[in-house]
Amino acid sequence: MSTEHIIQQAANWLTRLHDEDVTDADRHAFDAWCQADPRHAVAIERMRALWGSLDTLPAQPARLALNRAFTAQRPRSAQVLGLLGVLLCGWQAFEHLPVWMADQRTGVGERRQIALDDGSSLQLNSNSAVDVKFDGHQRVIELLQGELWVDVAKDAQRPFVVRTDQGTATALGTRYLVKRAADGATVVTVIESSVAVKGQAEEGVKVAAGQRAILAHGHAMPAQATGNADPDAWTRGLLKVNDQPLSEVLQTLASYRHGMVRFDPEALGDLRVSGVFRLDDTAAALSALADNLPIQVEYFTDLLVVVKPR
Repeated sequence: MSTEHIIQQAANWLTRLHDEDVTDADRHAFDAWCQADPRHAVAIERMRALWGSLDTLPAQPARLALNRAFTAQRPRSAQVLGLLGVLLCGWQAFEHLPVWMADQRTGVGERRQIALDDGSSLQLNSNSAVDVKFDGHQRVIELLQGELWVDVAKDAQRPFVVRTDQGTATALGTRYLVKRAADGATVVTVIESSVAVKGQAEEGVKVAAGQRAILAHGHAMPAQATGNADPDAWTRGLLKVNDQPLSEVLQTLASYRHGMVRFDPEALGDLRVSGVFRLDDTAAALSALADNLPIQVEYFTDLLVVVKPR
């Protein structure tokens, strides 16, 4: 069953459960539907989260129309589904639906090792999502969000490709990383052997072990050496940095925490960091930074941390 069909069913169930005439039989049927496929429960959870988040949005026409539909005496499923379609197509949340329904995904601060059917091994970084599309001709990993590390099993008949909206990274050997950066670019870093990196409409570049290439605006930039960096340290639960701007280190730590880490890069000036930090204990990492740099770290709640000059 396609993702789109499951989303439609979830919207239909959400509509029925909001109907004032909902029965116990409806609720039992809904429970059975949720248990029939793990994706069903995920779709309902995400749809409810989406509905709840509407209270934080401005009074847009789509939201008002949905509110009227759900509070009407006898809402019609087809009408509400149509309005949900307008909302999902017109609002940015629609872009996140593929991530919510991805074949494999991780939460904030979570890393996961995945054994693929072909013998390859995949590891997802924090807050990442992929779709796995294997057939008799090719092996494709769609990186929808975040970062992955892959150790590719050899199969001369089926190329192994990691794809983003910027282009592709095709294995010519074994181990490499692909990351969707916050600015929209894709970063490909090769650990072993080499990878062919190609934009949407060009020949592309070959990236060797110890190099990385950036895909941006559909084009592959020339490969550059990674130097002394340890780009796959995160697969071992570590963040290793060598003379890196503090703002970049804080941004990385923030990606492993629920909530926000707020700071002003300009106020932090030219502060730079070298060291090794554990990604599963970001509080200890922030404390170590405060002990060794002229900064202070303030916790207003568990979900809000502010870093500023001392």
